[in-house]
Amino acid sequence: MSQTRYAISAYQAAQLTTPPLKIVVMLYDGILVRIARAAESARQGDSQKQFEAVMSAARIIDGLNRHLDMEKGGQVAKGLRETYEAVARTLFRSVGKETGAEACDRLLIAVRELRDAWAEVAEAQLGPQAPSGISQGLPTSEAV
Repeated sequence: MSQTRYAISAYQAAQLTTPPLKIVVMLYDGILVRIARAAESARQGDSQKQFEAVMSAARIIDGLNRHLDMEKGGQVAKGLRETYEAVARTLFRSVGKETGAEACDRLLIAVRELRDAWAEVAEAQLGPQAPSGISQGLPTSEAV
């Protein structure tokens, strides 16, 4: 089996066995990693790598945004949509700018707060074994 097919198969299996709230927390973790990469690339003056990290984060953000249920989610969904759009917009505007790293650092703080809120919801619904510890090894806002 090719690596691509193996990855797709593993992803599909994970979808069936991983609770949706845990997946949301994992997606936020992925966004945080990519924003941290964008910040580091900006510090190094590598606009191309920064852009690639921003695009990768934006794809995850877009996926979360597209899966919002605007009818059932009401004001919460509306607020999340506005937040996702603002984060993506700020990420794109940071590319190649002198202040790009600082913008990414601020986004790390904001996105980590959202991630932690989702983790609390997941833990309340799924129990303490759920998403706790997922972010081990991920950059914190202080580390970036």
